[in-house]
Amino acid sequence: MQSLITDIHAHHAPAGLSRASDPAKVLVATRYPPFEARLELMDKAGVGRQILSCTAPTYLDDPLEARAKVQTINDELSARCAENPTRFGFWASLPLPHVEESLREIERIWNRPGAVGVYMGCSCQGGSIARAAFDPIYADLECRRGTVFIHPVQNGLNAPLINEFGLTVCAGAAIEDSVAALHLIGRRIPQRFPSIHFIIPHLGGLLPMLLNRLDGQMPRDPDSEPPSVLAKRFFYDTVGWGSKAAMIAAVEAFGDSQIVPGSDYPFLLSWESYTQSFQNVRDAGLSGESVRKILFENADRLLRCC
Repeated sequence: MQSLITDIHAHHAPAGLSRASDPAKVLVATRYPPFEARLELMDKAGVGRQILSCTAPTYLDDPLEARAKVQTINDELSARCAENPTRFGFWASLPLPHVEESLREIERIWNRPGAVGVYMGCSCQGGSIARAAFDPIYADLECRRGTVFIHPVQNGLNAPLINEFGLTVCAGAAIEDSVAALHLIGRRIPQRFPSIHFIIPHLGGLLPMLLNRLDGQMPRDPDSEPPSVLAKRFFYDTVGWGSKAAMIAAVEAFGDSQIVPGSDYPFLLSWESYTQSFQNVRDAGLSGESVRKILFENADRLLRCC
């Protein structure tokens, strides 16, 4: 039987949401193709399954409005998965920063068709996703042995030195990834909640180059494991715009068992074909064993834990 790829980083915009009203979406030039179009591209690329997520999290002040929005997202994604359960799964959005509403939504959606874990932004309303107030969410996910897919909110960390220079998406996204991972490490989330699997996108952003320095300089509690050890507990997806340097650095830093395939569908289609997004792994000069693990084994091993 031919091995197939599981694409853990693929987006879908539910029809019930207005993308035009969301500033984060205005930054995205690529329009979504019809949903059905992705199946042909998946077949050509050797992708057996996409794990769907909304494009970028948008967090609302009103808890009832926030939960209603994520229910719209999650119900449509679940319905898409129910129509074709062998080809699609989804990451469930949460109505952050509202903890009780998030816990109720996790309970509501956990066993719905296609649900494989939850989706969290790299930050939430300008605050860290590693904040102590969110510990009840992580405690709940720890009991469920849940998986958390992290994704930029495309705010450039609200930093003028990023956003005023037009770097919000092209560089800011990788910086968001890095800071979110560092916050999780800094609060020992992977150590305190070891049954949760976190996926950091875009090959970990800046993190592969920082591990030695973090071990030497990052403040940490006396009972904390070194940052490099905690970082190697995360998974990282292969969305890297074809950068061999980024791919090799991530594999060297985290190990080939922690890298999972992702495409960021459909947002790289104006840059590279869907097939090329995965060919990049083969073209990076990695060993055949590493390519096999990254493309065909790691994601399935991860999702079996969900």
